Amino acid sequence: MHPPRPRTHDDELLSQAFTKALKAVSTALPAGDLDATSGAKSVVGSEAGPVGLSGAGQGLDFVALDVETANYRRGSICAIGLVIVRGGQITERHAWLVRPAPALDWFDSYNTSLHGIGPADVVAAPSFAASLQRLVTVVGELPVVAHNAAFDIGALRDACDAADLAWPSLTYACSLVMARRALPLISYRLPMVAGALGVDLLSHHDAAADAEAAARIVLAIGAQRRVTSLDALATQLLVLLGQVEPDAWRGCHRTYTSGSGGKPLPPQANPEADPHHYLFGQVMVFTGALSLRREDAWAQVAALGAIPESDVTKRTNLLVIGGGFTGSDPADFATGKAARAAAKRAKGQDIEVLSETDLLSLLNETTTGGRRLRRPAPR
Repeated sequence: MHPPRPRTHDDELLSQAFTKALKAVSTALPAGDLDATSGAKSVVGSEAGPVGLSGAGQGLDFVALDVETANYRRGSICAIGLVIVRGGQITERHAWLVRPAPALDWFDSYNTSLHGIGPADVVAAPSFAASLQRLVTVVGELPVVAHNAAFDIGALRDACDAADLAWPSLTYACSLVMARRALPLISYRLPMVAGALGVDLLSHHDAAADAEAAARIVLAIGAQRRVTSLDALATQLLVLLGQVEPDAWRGCHRTYTSGSGGKPLPPQANPEADPHHYLFGQVMVFTGALSLRREDAWAQVAALGAIPESDVTKRTNLLVIGGGFTGSDPADFATGKAARAAAKRAKGQDIEVLSETDLLSLLNETTTGGRRLRRPAPR
């Protein structure tokens, strides 16, 4: 064990920043609204029973979703978790293993190291086709919520493509997009948002646990905003709900106030970039080793309307930290560039820290909507 590092001025600013954020959330919530009642969860099976938040936020109806993948292809779904919320209460939990589509059915050791699922675990699991039907049945007419929904909903679309299936019809919200609107945090990864709201995340990368955390995050933000429907929460946060249809999709993304005209097109940005993409108009700085060449990273974010710069300045909105940085725990922000970013945020600068994984997820969706290029074969 390393000896404790002396506390620095940056550490003090970091602590103040997190304390301020947590107070802002807690003072907006009635007593007891963040009480987290956990239930036993497993990868296979389902569970029912009302568990939720008291007071404001009741009336919210949705299904929280999380998927885990077998390899770097996001369509390689190997586990699905669903948590049903009705009237602001968690009423059911469903989670099961999935045999990925044949074209995507190999397991990468990295993915297995995250969620613990390997090839032997899914031999007798239902196919993705059967799992999609079960998902659609459980969801019914309810909207879906996922943390970083661009990944989970994109995974469903890609898995459907690989299995030659029609895309499901879903309306969905992203708890990450909502958290960015509602909470003053240095990072919006699931463990960080859950921690800021007092939500238990019992086993990150377990589909059931991550789905429940996403559900509780939306319930907590709904309680903070005193809304009784997901539509009302999205409207108040200036978030446009996403939509998937058999032939087209539109992402869940931020919107702008009426008459604002949106963000002005930044200098040297791609004039064809989607103004609703999260990177549009952001001033970005990269530090640490990345799997991408620095020049390639600059080019890719610029193509999405961002402004890459070499050094952190007062203009910087996003700092991407490579070199294995995860940003999943407050301790990750106690040293190095992340600590300096936290100190700048504590002084009032609107800056967010991204890991390389966060960056690649944003780069993977170059638009916030589109049409399906290839329809499934007639059956």
